[in-house]
Amino acid sequence: MLMNDASNAGPDLELLVRRELTEAGFTVEPSLLSADGGLGVWHDPARGVIVTWGTAADRLVKYATVRTAVRLALRTVLVRAGHEVREDHDGTELVITS
Repeated sequence: MLMNDASNAGPDLELLVRRELTEAGFTVEPSLLSADGGLGVWHDPARGVIVTWGTAADRLVKYATVRTAVRLALRTVLVRAGHEVREDHDGTELVITS
């Protein structure tokens, strides 16, 4: 998918991704920023729908295994739902373009 297509699918794709992640059991925050282990989900017209995971519990985030497990779970849910997913910013963001 071309980058220009990322802006075309924006709001509808964002709503779809939010719903799929919520139905999979993730906490999707209403704002852009993730908090207390929830997911931040927003549409970036230049890239697509962005998903980030954050937590106030720094003791969990410092473990690479936990970060990897959450990233793998998110990717698995989104790919199984038929989305094209890539990682950005050293794996701290997932970018969904379709």
